[in-house]
Amino acid sequence: MKEYRTIIIEQDKSIVTIWLNRPEKHNALNPDLMNEVIHFLEKIENDLSIRFVIFRGKGISFCAGADLNWMKDAATLNGKENLADSELLTDFFSRIYNSSKITIVIAHGNIFGGGNGIIAACDISYGVANARFSLSETRLGLVAATITPYMVKKLQPNIYKELIFTAKIFNGREAQEFGLLNKSFTLFDAMEEYLEKSLNAMKNAGPNSLIGSKKLINDLADPLKVNEIIKNIPQLLANVRVTNEAKEGFAAFIEKRKPKWID
Repeated sequence: MKEYRTIIIEQDKSIVTIWLNRPEKHNALNPDLMNEVIHFLEKIENDLSIRFVIFRGKGISFCAGADLNWMKDAATLNGKENLADSELLTDFFSRIYNSSKITIVIAHGNIFGGGNGIIAACDISYGVANARFSLSETRLGLVAATITPYMVKKLQPNIYKELIFTAKIFNGREAQEFGLLNKSFTLFDAMEEYLEKSLNAMKNAGPNSLIGSKKLINDLADPLKVNEIIKNIPQLLANVRVTNEAKEGFAAFIEKRKPKWID
């Protein structure tokens, strides 16, 4: 795999881990890091041997949002350059959300601003209870623009508004209550054990059925697409039922054996 400067890639069969690797900056987002994540996700998009992507952060924090020096320098850019910077942020979260892989995030330490956007863009999110979250953009005179399409899919608007307006610090347990995390853990080891169980359970699912389920859920989460998607659901189910994967799944169940897609 290509050598990267701001991320580290580890692979274990069908599972790839992307480590954000700017620990001295609490893994703050900058153009280099985002471009490298985008490049890697593009590279593996059609690699059917990779089914899961886990996001983690090196050092004491998962991701403390956007690099403040980078954001400060944006004030010196011309209109075209500033727009390109904003488009990179938008593309970064979109690539994570729309990846055909099942994306999982493990959160610890400080998770501010755009760090929350990574969590919201991923399919499943786990974090430690003592992690510190904040949506601090308004404290900097900014709008939480690029992360909001994904945050409002996980948090109720009134809760999200309060967190944005106050920029208050909240912990992992509260993040779970708000819907940002699927589950929070007092002990890191307990989180790792739960992650392993979740991955083992998901490996038992048909690869294409996971991809199809993810796409359907994502589409239904978009209110502009709901009515059209509902119309197409019967045809979707009819198509899936006659695939080789579905036939193998039913046959394995009836024959009390593992389907062929399980290692």
